[in-house]
Amino acid sequence: MSDQRDRLDALILRAKAHKMTPAERREQRVSLIMGFRGNESSLTRENVEKILEDNEGYQTQVAV
Repeated sequence: MSDQRDRLDALILRAKAHKMTPAERREQRVSLIMGFRGNESSLTRENVEKILEDNEGYQTQVAV
């Protein structure tokens, strides 16, 4: 169990030290918006990315 705890602690430290890139922040923003949309929403990820691009002038290259 201690070995598993050590790995978890190491991952937590790595996550704390990680500096998010603008692309990572952008992807989180898109994900947040997608999570807030209602069940009947026809809003797609592509719509959200286009709206953000139009309003912020930043295009995200999303790897699929």
